Amino acid sequence: MQLPERFIFVKHHPHSDKPNEIIALDSAGSSDSQQPAAKSPPDEHPWAPFRCLADATFTYRCVSRRVANREVDEDLELLRTEWADNTRVTFRNHRDMERALDAAREGNVRFHTTQISIDFEGRELGGTYNVEIQFRDPWEVMKRWLRDETLAPVSTWFSQERYLCMERKVDFSNPLYEEPCTGTTWGVVDDALPVNEKYPTCYVPGHVWLDKGLVSTKVKMHPFLLRGCWIESATRNGSGNGGAALLGFVLMPAALREIDPKTLKGVRRTEYDSLKRKIYHTVCRVVMASLERRSRNGEAVRFGDGVIRVAYPGILIESMDFEEMAAWLAIRNSRSNHPCPKCLVHHDDLHKLFQRSERRTSQSMRRVLTRAENLNATEREDLLKSYGLHYFKHFLWTFDHSDPYAAASYDLLHYFDGGKWGRHVWVSIKEYLQSNGLASRFNDYMNQFPRWRGLKHISSPTTIDYSEGQTFVDILKCTLPCLVQLLPRNSCLVRIVRAMQKARIMLGLSVTTRTRLDHLNDLVRQYEDACNEVFEALGKDFNFLKQHSLTHAIEDFMSKGTSRNMNTRVGEGFQQEVEKMYQKTNGKNAERQASDHLSSSEEAMARIKMAVDEWRRYQQDTDLEDSERAVIPRASEVSSGHWTLGSPVPIVSVHRLEAERKRDPAFRDFNMRLREYIARHHPTHQVRLEQQIQIQQCKVIYVEYQSKVDWRSARDILRCNPHFHGAPRFDSVIYENDDDSLAMGQFHFLFRCHLPGNAVLDLAMVWPFRRTAWQPNTLTDCPIREQLPLKSCQFIALEHIVRGTLLSPIFGGKDGMHYIVDCIDEDMYLRVNNVD
Repeated sequence: MQLPERFIFVKHHPHSDKPNEIIALDSAGSSDSQQPAAKSPPDEHPWAPFRCLADATFTYRCVSRRVANREVDEDLELLRTEWADNTRVTFRNHRDMERALDAAREGNVRFHTTQISIDFEGRELGGTYNVEIQFRDPWEVMKRWLRDETLAPVSTWFSQERYLCMERKVDFSNPLYEEPCTGTTWGVVDDALPVNEKYPTCYVPGHVWLDKGLVSTKVKMHPFLLRGCWIESATRNGSGNGGAALLGFVLMPAALREIDPKTLKGVRRTEYDSLKRKIYHTVCRVVMASLERRSRNGEAVRFGDGVIRVAYPGILIESMDFEEMAAWLAIRNSRSNHPCPKCLVHHDDLHKLFQRSERRTSQSMRRVLTRAENLNATEREDLLKSYGLHYFKHFLWTFDHSDPYAAASYDLLHYFDGGKWGRHVWVSIKEYLQSNGLASRFNDYMNQFPRWRGLKHISSPTTIDYSEGQTFVDILKCTLPCLVQLLPRNSCLVRIVRAMQKARIMLGLSVTTRTRLDHLNDLVRQYEDACNEVFEALGKDFNFLKQHSLTHAIEDFMSKGTSRNMNTRVGEGFQQEVEKMYQKTNGKNAERQASDHLSSSEEAMARIKMAVDEWRRYQQDTDLEDSERAVIPRASEVSSGHWTLGSPVPIVSVHRLEAERKRDPAFRDFNMRLREYIARHHPTHQVRLEQQIQIQQCKVIYVEYQSKVDWRSARDILRCNPHFHGAPRFDSVIYENDDDSLAMGQFHFLFRCHLPGNAVLDLAMVWPFRRTAWQPNTLTDCPIREQLPLKSCQFIALEHIVRGTLLSPIFGGKDGMHYIVDCIDEDMYLRVNNVD
């Protein structure tokens, strides 16, 4: 059987006992892969143990919004008396709801409490410290996920090798990396696991997330989260069943929490830091203890698909900001001689992105600690400093398949968005603009930057001193057109912005390949060159740890899958939940109250909601995503089209339309031009001069296309609306054209033609762009297009639209000149720059 033109070849690990698989990436050719088995119908009553769906829905809303008992009672009373004539909710009061919740919580892994005593030798802070830990057993959490039948369809329990293949040939030269199971580390562990004659053996890797955050003006809490790397990212990174599980909080004794470390000096500060590290690691060791023996010996578990396997847990990914990572790994801070969590690069070489240094491993760091044990205090400290270590034995050293240094992972949020860009390069640009009196003009240009769905509009970015990482990403996407003509010719700041735009896109891909990683490697070199230019011109020092982190990014993606598997952004939202939980407590023993609340109610309702959502999808025959939007039905002859028109206005004759738009040069001779277009490009539709054409304008179009990133279906919502939220919005598109492989035009009019004989054509009048030789003050590889005069508008059939695109005027440049904003999303960058 002939292979598809393009496909992914999947080699499943031998332990899985699965055959190789071929996933076609286009409609051409055929696939030898087995068709997925038909999914069995979901449970008929997924809301159990609640009496009915209405009870479950009411409870979910109350739990997710943290409604107080008094308000629950008030809402139930209003439901019975004023809000509805015949409510389906059966609860009489909050006590009824709590009884149902008690039954739902039976499936949860419960928190339990233990007391530990920590002896600390010190001149100032020596003594015994009693610490109460309330936590959930991570192995019990993992087992619940492994056994859950509803999670089985979104779980992968064995490693895979994936290869992107072209030209109908199986080719192993271009491996593909996506989920953690496609990374090399998982495969190495699977190879190392013993063969069990009775049951298959598999690695069940975990992802740990730790962070501290302010929940009030004075109180910080340190939640400790666990995710299962075998669960698909869409579920694993979500808030429903299979999402992150709170294991507990890292809590310091009251005696330490009352000390302000900023007031400490000398021996007292040294002892304070050492004591905190000891408590921190003791707490983490106790929480994770149940995984240690099982990481070496495994444990038989009946998985959600009904198969018994011997599961070997381990820690594959650690996601933390650097301060938290340093505490977790017991390494020295970012100012030390060897601050990197993954290697022994010297602090003076952090700016050298292609310098390779000795890697940290559990074995090598254990050997250093062993040597230190036989030295006096001064010699020991010198030795530990030379490796960037504190005198601590990491608890993961005794775990199998859980190297804590290899698990430390590249974090886009802290290392790039809020790091290299947000805290360094953007700050340098902002300072340059402010010191040269250019900030107001730059902000004015940013305010004029065209809108795009999902892009935050930031009108005065130079006035922002602090923000979350996504705001910095949006500033980066918009900066080039606003900056290039403000700065002198051949500006190093313009070049570094362009280098960072490209690198950020490639670092954020949800699916990558060897070819794409080679391209990323080239972009890192361009970025390093741009950094050197900025250093020479402005004295900006790039010798900081977050700069060095790029050195390990590509290796991390190859070993553990793409950045979405390790980005701390997916855990940041949990801090907001923690803050809400804290507000519900009385401030005393808040960690215990927060843990009880989260685990007992929200996790149970998230699991039920996931089952209900699956049940609802099964009940529906059609996709109702756009059911609330006014759309016009597709014509029978274009029923298979990849677009849907929406927001229609009343139908008018072509003559009336032309008369109403007579002041618009694009509509001059609209009737005749339209007839000529139809005769030339749609000759099957014969329209005589005396026959009438009716026009129905639409203001929105939904365009489906195949993403270049992961070859899945994607959708653009594009506007052609003179009054969208009070302002004109005319988006642009890429369309098929024989003369230009990347033809682009801006919507000027979007409409359906009603022709004689009940025939219809879906068309757009676009204001075209063309390639140009014009150059801005600083030439980069960002593509430039010139928009032709308005009278050059032309008709295109909607079947020729590829996807939406964003072009921005080059502010301060020649009229009509636009940058293609190829960094607006990953598909756009790959498409425009022909990266496969």
